[in-house]
Amino acid sequence: MTRDKRFLEALVAISNISNHRKLEFGQKLERILLEVVNCMQATRGSIMLVKGRRALEVVASTSPELIGVKQRLDEKSPSSWVVKNKASLYVDKTTESDILQNHSDHYEKEAFLVVPIITNNRVIGVLNITEKIGADIFEQDEQKMLLSIAGQLIGALENQRLTESLRKSKRTLGKKNLQLMKLEKLKTDLFNMLIHDLKGPISELVANLDILSYTVSDENRQYVETAQTGSDTLYTMVCNLLDVARLEEGKLELIYEKIDPQDLVKEARARLFGLCKQKELSFGENFSPSETDGFFWADRGVLLRVLQNFLSNAIYYSPPGETIEAGFRYLKSREIEFFVKDSGPGVPAESRESIFDKFAQIEKKKDGRIYTTGLGLTFCKMAVEAHRGKIGVKSETRKGSRFWFVVPLETK
Repeated sequence: MTRDKRFLEALVAISNISNHRKLEFGQKLERILLEVVNCMQATRGSIMLVKGRRALEVVASTSPELIGVKQRLDEKSPSSWVVKNKASLYVDKTTESDILQNHSDHYEKEAFLVVPIITNNRVIGVLNITEKIGADIFEQDEQKMLLSIAGQLIGALENQRLTESLRKSKRTLGKKNLQLMKLEKLKTDLFNMLIHDLKGPISELVANLDILSYTVSDENRQYVETAQTGSDTLYTMVCNLLDVARLEEGKLELIYEKIDPQDLVKEARARLFGLCKQKELSFGENFSPSETDGFFWADRGVLLRVLQNFLSNAIYYSPPGETIEAGFRYLKSREIEFFVKDSGPGVPAESRESIFDKFAQIEKKKDGRIYTTGLGLTFCKMAVEAHRGKIGVKSETRKGSRFWFVVPLETK
């Protein structure tokens, strides 16, 4: 077999071994070393890798007892010389050097070749070949061949380095994910506990303010009404937090009952009449006639809160003296659409989807105002979708917004 053919076959074999997924790193290096030794027509060889900054370690050898042996880089040895000089070293019987004193004691022949394994201009190891079969000499083209083979070793070493790095990263990521999951559960449990415990004192506050409203003098009534409005808003926020958490966990069960859509809209308006009056706003209604009795089935309490959220936002953003329109209409698709229309600043086009996201905030850069949707609209979206419905907003800048939701006309 010609030397060139041996070289090509060795390269193919090294590539196949490097890409073998079932072999351990040490097994790969052992098999690669055997291919190299055979290609160089020698009987002995080793692969050494740099460990830290001060040592070389035998990781593959034709003499198994040498595997794991370390050699200090400050020793006078052929391998250390190659690492320090980043160059190949060829020695035969004609060579005279003090770094070769111990070599002849261990081998029958004198010719040996050591080449560096270099990546990114850094020596990461050395490849040693000795005990040449036949003439005790490595020809110049054989020396070049071994240097080329050393370059192929980088692929195997880098693949292993990346594999180990990925395994380590995967283990680390797994541990961190587990920690995050535990922290998230702890945070969720604590959050739900605190929010649930808040309902009690807020309910007491609302009840006592209601009692106080019957006894307070006219000159102080506005303060009580303002406190009532704030308490109602706080209570709604707490309910939204709890219900969003339940909806996310699938624990909020809908209680279906027969609903008159007119009564639903009127009740939602009545609950916010005081807030509307404070802002000097008025309510208008727009009810569509029905070809049937007009009733439908849904969770009344949940849809009532959706309408209240729509109306609260409309009141908050509408300028004094305007009229807020609320109503419903029947669709040909056997659905009913509820809507609330205001004359506020409108919702920017780029934010009409994200406005329903959890804790979303929308900033209108021209006037510097920030529209905080909190969890109110998030609850609305999740509640409507739990009814197999749809939700959205139509808006024009400075021309107001029309918030709507559609639910099926359930008949039972």
